[in-house]
Amino acid sequence: MKNLLHNIQILMMLAIMVVGIQSCSDDLHDVGDVEVNFTAMLPTDTRTRSFGKAEQVNTLVVGVFNTQKEELERKEFAINGTSVNITLALAQNQTYSFIFWAYDSNRNIYDIDDLTAIEMNTLPNPITFSEAEASDAFFATEEDIIITGSSSYSIELVRPLAQINVGTTGKVMQASFTAKSAPDTFHPFTNTVSGTVDFTWNFSNTTTETFSADGTAYNYLAMGYLFAPTTAMQIVAELTLTDDEQTSTTVEFPKVEIESNKRSNIAGRFTAE
Repeated sequence: MKNLLHNIQILMMLAIMVVGIQSCSDDLHDVGDVEVNFTAMLPTDTRTRSFGKAEQVNTLVVGVFNTQKEELERKEFAINGTSVNITLALAQNQTYSFIFWAYDSNRNIYDIDDLTAIEMNTLPNPITFSEAEASDAFFATEEDIIITGSSSYSIELVRPLAQINVGTTGKVMQASFTAKSAPDTFHPFTNTVSGTVDFTWNFSNTTTETFSADGTAYNYLAMGYLFAPTTAMQIVAELTLTDDEQTSTTVEFPKVEIESNKRSNIAGRFTAE
């Protein structure tokens, strides 16, 4: 009986030690995670234009990366208005980098399986002006942030895209616009582009929207977005116009400059008054 009591006491002590260790482990985990807040902001003038309003940008994806730029997790947040509040639980004394990607998640425009190399998919054919506008997107990155406690950051989102506007002082006609050998992949951490793909916007409708260039108003014939570098590059493009009798005319543009977060306006008297 004495030996039995001794064994029971040892077992009880072991049980208490296990519970104590588990309790300490839980406490350490709670202390190790801290709340990190981001406020991601779209440009404030995006909601005031004909195209480029970002009205269809509805989702912000946040990717969390380690020091080797390997993705650890990602979260999605709904966009309502021009700012998004983000709260993440992150381990203290660790270094993280982040990619913020805002886009229209209802469309199959971008392949974001790899947030470090976002690809633009083939455009719908035919395409409407609303579908073309849905390609609008914004990004930001924050790199090598050491988490030492609860903290807050403000993030400004910008377009990694060039907006191409094609307009005429004459009447509106059915149009198809092709950008040749344009980039199709964007790398947020380096803010660079890669790839060479032809993109065609074969519009099935027209629009009454206009844009202004050098003080002149132009009727939209075509518009779209392309990934573009931070310094201007040149691409070749062509515009095909089809009249009511289904007769087509093609205009070639050998040097069209595109640059991220900039508008490329191709404007002239391409159609009769």
